Amino acid sequence: MNKILSAIAALIILINPVQAKPVVNVGGYLFAPYVNISEAGMFQGFTIDLIAAFNELQSEVDFQFVNTSIENRYQAYDIGRFDMMIFESPIWGWQNFDTTFIPLDIVDGEVFITLRDNDKNQEYFSSFKDKSLSLVSGYHYQFADWNTDSQELALNFDIQFVNTNKASIESVLKGRADIAPVTHSYLMHYLQTHPDARSQLLISERLDQAYSHSILLKPNSVVSASHVQKWFNEIRDSGRLKRIAEKYNVEI
Repeated sequence: MNKILSAIAALIILINPVQAKPVVNVGGYLFAPYVNISEAGMFQGFTIDLIAAFNELQSEVDFQFVNTSIENRYQAYDIGRFDMMIFESPIWGWQNFDTTFIPLDIVDGEVFITLRDNDKNQEYFSSFKDKSLSLVSGYHYQFADWNTDSQELALNFDIQFVNTNKASIESVLKGRADIAPVTHSYLMHYLQTHPDARSQLLISERLDQAYSHSILLKPNSVVSASHVQKWFNEIRDSGRLKRIAEKYNVEI
């Protein structure tokens, strides 16, 4: 009997094969709090939570996270490793690529930090002359005219390069750099989890840059921009977007 049932089940599968959902690869690179790595080595952050929200909302496509690096994301996009990237900006090196950008109305930016002492005030951030900087390799900074070339940057500034916002903050706390530009949302998250650091740091009142995030989408992706926009709007209108944003100190 078991053999007969197995044969019938196999026949049903042949007649009505399960159709796999099209996959939309969502690229991401270390950019806390949007993409980060947990102590267990798992990817986490706003991007990961938003991908989960997209998948729970609809059943037409399967959004899957694909890790890339900040420096290599353009080549990875060009050769088709991913179709979409959340929390990008058109001004971050995408001018020569065929892209579609979907505005998210989510804002963030970079502020400057330094060790606090009695001789420092907001004027300290007005000039970088004779001051060492800690920069995340590959990040676009307005004060550096968006230049990401490490050799050219080193000609104009006293720089040490690090790989994450966390490393930038801690290089200042440990006295290895005088100033670091840090993503504001991540800085707020860091100060929540490291409250002792708040009294040690002077934070600039001015931003190096402010940006409104967008979703980057390949024009020939299996999912249309109108669908992505519709689903994003539903996530926002349901209140889930706000809950995720508050978790990562990001302003809507």
